[in-house]
Amino acid sequence: MTRNNRRRQLERKIVEYLMAGESLRWIVKKLKTGDRKVKRIREKAEEYGYLSGQVPLPLFPESVFPDPVDGRSERENENDILLDSKKDWLIERLAAGWRPITVFEEIGLKVSRSAFYRFLHREQLYSLGQTYRRVVPEIVHTPGESLLLDWGKLRDVIDAESGKKKTLWAFVGVLGFSRYLMVRLVWTNDIPTTLNAIEHMLRELGGVPAKLTSDNPKCFVVEASRYEPILNPAFERFAQHYAVTVECLPPRDPQKKGKVERPMNYVRRLYEAHGSDWLGLEESQNYMDKKVALANERRHGTTLRRPIDDFVNVEANSLKPLPALGFEREEYAEGTVRKDGHFRFANKYYSLDENYIGRNIFILANQKQVVVYFAGRIIEVHERLWDPYRSKQTKNHHKKPWEQALQDDSIYRQRAAAIGPDVERMIVILLQQGNGFIDTRKIWGILSLDKTYSQSAINRACREAIQLQSFSYRTVKTLASLEPKRQEPLEEKSTQAPKENKFIRPLSEYQKQLELLIN
Repeated sequence: MTRNNRRRQLERKIVEYLMAGESLRWIVKKLKTGDRKVKRIREKAEEYGYLSGQVPLPLFPESVFPDPVDGRSERENENDILLDSKKDWLIERLAAGWRPITVFEEIGLKVSRSAFYRFLHREQLYSLGQTYRRVVPEIVHTPGESLLLDWGKLRDVIDAESGKKKTLWAFVGVLGFSRYLMVRLVWTNDIPTTLNAIEHMLRELGGVPAKLTSDNPKCFVVEASRYEPILNPAFERFAQHYAVTVECLPPRDPQKKGKVERPMNYVRRLYEAHGSDWLGLEESQNYMDKKVALANERRHGTTLRRPIDDFVNVEANSLKPLPALGFEREEYAEGTVRKDGHFRFANKYYSLDENYIGRNIFILANQKQVVVYFAGRIIEVHERLWDPYRSKQTKNHHKKPWEQALQDDSIYRQRAAAIGPDVERMIVILLQQGNGFIDTRKIWGILSLDKTYSQSAINRACREAIQLQSFSYRTVKTLASLEPKRQEPLEEKSTQAPKENKFIRPLSEYQKQLELLIN
């Protein structure tokens, strides 16, 4: 509420209370205002004849008393005088598409920026510049260049079973050159529904355009961008199959696909005669197909040509042929990586690197593989899990170090199995005791006993240590020492003469020196 409106409302209430016979003190307390103000308004009310009953109170929202004159409006403003002399020049520049700040910089007058903008608003010139700046040049498409896509709300439907209100959407496709119109009625714009609708449109056209033009819905784009958006992997695979280029327009720029934006109201008008009765999606789609067929046979308001003629005679020949094989149906899902490093898909769990815990991922799967995408790139591929008795699939390199150590092919278990089965049992127990930490000192201590004791002694010692519930290196070593240590085979004395060495004198030389000393 503005200041003037608050003043008018207070004056009306005071006069009404005075006409009702309320006292001055009561009015001051009720309205929480000053007594001087109430006295002043009472004097004015007596002057205008409201309290005597000679003049009726004006009806709301008219003011009770005339508004006071603002003395500032009577004074001449030097800035307004200067700007008014350039008014025609201002209108000419704004109409040419200049921005107001550019006009201010080029006007050549010594006025402040705030005074300049106040003058534009007061003279209603600021909206003139905005109108001219929103002019968008015509976008021309060549035959077979683009299929423009967009969604629009068609109507609300009450579900007969649940009684809840649902929104019926019209998914509209328009060929850029011929303006050939196609409409598919859908409940949602999720990936399977959208790709299925586009595929039906391509079959209706009997070919594939060079590109698909749309804005940035989630089923098309993972991350919108003014320069290079990240495409949804499912939509990207669909586009690769049909060899069509994807053109996702910059955000908040619908003028660049006005050929499909403008027909939305026209599509709603085509459905207008259907009535409010709901007989199912198939019935409404058949009704819409008949209406759209008639619309394509009428002259277009812009081209003044029939879209069906331009499509059949010109544009249909410019479309690329459909691929020999249809697009393989795939399953799509989005999810968040759990704290245990797995994501859920089709009630099964698959592993990922722990760096993606808590991140949102996109999942694309067929009958054989489950492919995981993050930020538009593949980060993992799993073989799809169909075994009903398995719920989790974890790759070895995604396991923790202690989990990898418990595998059958780990180096600890391989070394232990080479000594004996009970040694392997002991090593597994030690690995499980770690609670996320591998105590390699105990493990390697037991495995290194084969340098001193026989394998049978170590295996027996491990078996007895397990029976005693004493999982310790010292226990195994003590039990293994109860048997004699392993005897190394003695090397046979060599009968051959020692090999000569340049640093060792031969024995014959020492014998000669001994003989010389004796003689």
